[in-house]
Amino acid sequence: MFYLVKVLIGRAVVSLDRPFDYYSEEDDIQEGMRVLVPFGHSESTVGFVLEPPIPIEMDVDSYNKEHGIRLAKILRRIDEEPLLNPSLIALAKRMSAYYACDLIKILNAFLPPALKPKDSALKKSHGRFIDYVLPVEKTEYPSLGKNEKALLERIQTKKDGVRLSSISAKASLKKLLEKGCLRIEKVPVSRIPEMVATSLRDFSLTTSQREAYDAILGEKEKVSLLKGVTGSGKTEIYLSLAKEFLKQGKGVLVLIPEIALTDQMSNRFYSFFQDTISLLNSSLSDSRRYEEYRRIVSGESKIVLGTRSAIFAPVQNLGLIIIDEEHSDTYKQDSVPYYDAITVARMRKEIEGAKVLLGSATPRIIDNARAEKGVFQSVPLSIRYAASQEKDLLLVDMSLPNAFDPQKSSLISKTLFEELEKTLARKEQAMVLINRRGYAPMFLCRDCHAVAVCPNCGIPLNYHKKYNELRCHHCGYRVMASEHVCPCGGKDFLSLGYGTERAYEDLVTFFPKAKILRLDSDVSGNERRHEILESFALGESDILVGTQVIAKGHDFPNVTLAAMLDADSSLRLPSYTANEETFDLICQFVGRSGRGNKKGRILIQTYCPDNPVIQLAARQDYESFYALEMKERRTYQYPPFVYLCLVTVKAMDYQRCFDASLDIKNLFLGRVGNRRINIYGPSTPYIPYINGRYYRNILLKYKVQEEARELLSALKVFRMANKDVEVLIDVDPGTEGI
Repeated sequence: MFYLVKVLIGRAVVSLDRPFDYYSEEDDIQEGMRVLVPFGHSESTVGFVLEPPIPIEMDVDSYNKEHGIRLAKILRRIDEEPLLNPSLIALAKRMSAYYACDLIKILNAFLPPALKPKDSALKKSHGRFIDYVLPVEKTEYPSLGKNEKALLERIQTKKDGVRLSSISAKASLKKLLEKGCLRIEKVPVSRIPEMVATSLRDFSLTTSQREAYDAILGEKEKVSLLKGVTGSGKTEIYLSLAKEFLKQGKGVLVLIPEIALTDQMSNRFYSFFQDTISLLNSSLSDSRRYEEYRRIVSGESKIVLGTRSAIFAPVQNLGLIIIDEEHSDTYKQDSVPYYDAITVARMRKEIEGAKVLLGSATPRIIDNARAEKGVFQSVPLSIRYAASQEKDLLLVDMSLPNAFDPQKSSLISKTLFEELEKTLARKEQAMVLINRRGYAPMFLCRDCHAVAVCPNCGIPLNYHKKYNELRCHHCGYRVMASEHVCPCGGKDFLSLGYGTERAYEDLVTFFPKAKILRLDSDVSGNERRHEILESFALGESDILVGTQVIAKGHDFPNVTLAAMLDADSSLRLPSYTANEETFDLICQFVGRSGRGNKKGRILIQTYCPDNPVIQLAARQDYESFYALEMKERRTYQYPPFVYLCLVTVKAMDYQRCFDASLDIKNLFLGRVGNRRINIYGPSTPYIPYINGRYYRNILLKYKVQEEARELLSALKVFRMANKDVEVLIDVDPGTEGI
């Protein structure tokens, strides 16, 4: 007797996207484990067990002879316990079919670096310990010197001890250890809180919150869409629901759109659920992610809070999935696999029976359409919670010649300077948003007027003054600005345009007494981000400048002025979601002001103040915008009236890329038949050349998803026959159809 095992080889090669048969004489291999197997010319490679092993009541030689094959033996199992349960394996298979993506790439997205089904994962950190110094409880302490006593008292005030590496008084530490006053304990990184338990007021739900809570809890089948205006208290409903599901013995998964929002949301949840919560996001170290993953698999952590990829967390007995700020485009993965966390949440609901709750003041157009049709449950929450309803709105037309003072700044208007002065005089706080990082988006040669471009992508390099660098925000190329030489030989450059760094510099110049902070993706590290947000929350700083990361989810009661610079910049993007993204950003940012008991003021700088998107967003009139946008999408046939799929061809040679895209177009035309699918392209994308690769796009529009999947299945054969080009399949680019 032996066991027949279906193994997926851990290599991202399209021809290997199927299970291979192996055998094992042991019964300790389970579905969801990694194993080492011989494959091809390799003596051992990592594989993933996709199905429960099948017991075969004959010997291996007889089986091989009967089936005309030669089964290879599994060398050994890698894991003691399955990494994924049957529900998550079923989810991976469904995602692979839905997104037309190789299964191994899906599985790699599910698991932390040390547990991925690939050879390199075996070299990753499998947990880490940190030395902590803790006091030894005694009724009497020996005679201590002044420095020894000070160190002991410091450590005694820390409930969880002090990191050994943070203690500089090594001599005093050594003496205290020798005298038995202190001890050193190795603590797994998972036991070291990434979150801080704050002293929060207990709360009781308001009447409107209670009605929303009851409605969500009472809906057993549909996804619930909580349409809560900014400041209406959606987080209190999330906490109450989490408490209820924990009472029922079920797990909870909470997604937030940005790492920058982690502090505020995680601190609130940690304060209520600190013994049973884990944090997952890309900023964690490999060892930390490994430890947290193990805690979740074991069932020790019953609540998981994280960003997009946390949707794959192996929460035991999952009962509730909460997706906050569900309108955010960060829930859509922008590389293979191109999954959407909201779509994956709906899949988990169908497979595991979990309740899915989406929360937003400005829901995605597609999700509001689902609620309107009754596909989703619509739960309104229109009354603000402990926040002022009053706001003054100022729209500043930057196209007017007297809108700004060129002696001060061409970005910051006279009106905004005046409003900032009033805000600072009242000891209140302001937030200033410009959705572009860096100092300037263009670096212009004064001799020939050529713009410095990335040698890998051919697009303008962004100037970052703090680091004296020119950077490409697409491929990561960097060069020192002082070392850059124009092709004409020129070395004298002019920076044009604005980013957060330059806006920050202008404000610091004209408000030297104010404490001003900047927050964008260039500000790296959890600790620095936490310091900035904590300083602003405590009122230790006056103005916070940042990109869209400051627009979502933050609650700063003393902020009375929210100013947005160049509000219509995203309207210029060549995307059918440009209106929606612009509306969401403005509307969310408007909600940051006036969240306390003071009247809020909104100032929006724009070059097209009469644009209806700008007007409606400034008034936070979601329903009118929804009606306007639905009319436009119906006219031009975009989601929710159709589904979309973007097929991108990528190659190092332009002609090869061009020819391959035409071959795919012809392949589709030859197979489309009577299917209701429109094929557009091949066309040149907005950025046609990135990091040494050329790109061509083909867009599919269709009404029936199954028909498109049949068409996309033909690409697998094409990919195997054309290994010199890469074919990327992005199902539901942006938003998806009903």
